[in-house]
Parts: sequence; C-alpha cells; structure tokens
Amino acid sequence: MQLFNFKTIWVIGLLAVMIGCGETANKELADNPLDGGRYFLENCNQGDFKKANNYLLDNPENQSYFKGISNSYFTLDKEGRQQLRQASIQINEVRAIDSTQTIISYQSSMDTVPHQIKVISTPNGWKVDLKYTYIAK
Repeated sequence: MQLFNFKTIWVIGLLAVMIGCGETANKELADNPLDGGRYFLENCNQGDFKKANNYLLDNPENQSYFKGISNSYFTLDKEGRQQLRQASIQINEVRAIDSTQTIISYQSSMDTVPHQIKVISTPNGWKVDLKYTYIAK
C-alpha cells in the first residue's frame, strides 16, 4: 500500500511540474514593440487582464492605470464586453523614439478616436508603459 501512495504522489508531482511548465510555455514574450503593444491591447479587449499584465511595465503608477482599465471593462454590461472582445485594433503608426522605446498609434473598430501607447524594451520582452498614455502631453 505504501508503494501505491508513493507512486500516486510521484505522478501527481510530475503532473504539477508539467502543468507549471506548460503555463510558462504558453506565455508569449514580445520580442518587438508591435507585438508587445498588440498582445497588451488584444488581451485587454478579451478581458484577460492576467495575460495583459504580462505585457505591462511593472511599476505602481502603471498598475494603478491598469486597474482602472480592468475596472472599466468589468463595469460594461455583457453586450458591451462582447462588442469589445469582437473589436479589431487598427495600427495607424509605429514610431521608434530610440532602440528601446516605441510609440504605437492605434484605434479600435469600436472607437474612431486615435490612441497612443508607449512600448519599452526590457529584459523580459517589450512592455507597455501606460504613464505615457495617461499623462498629458
């Protein structure tokens, strides 16, 4: 009976390791600014803020803006969230400031107002810096 328990624990442990590795493998690193911005925007539109957070430059100010985006999404009714999930993103311009910073101008098919996000190169891929979007220029 003890051998069975050992095997069961071993199999469960192995499955846990495999699942953990699978989650890491499914996380796409953004190896260019366009992907970083696109992954962030698409995941926000889909309501997958856990994934979107992977493409956010991590600092308190960005987290505060990000929380506001998330809260706004969840205040929409079911139809509004569905429309956002179906919306397409049109990239109007990609402008490199330098080799580590890029500005992406875009608009959503739901909103004709152009928006901009700044994407910054980090050791963990390209990340969105929301401070640029929300601070008056």
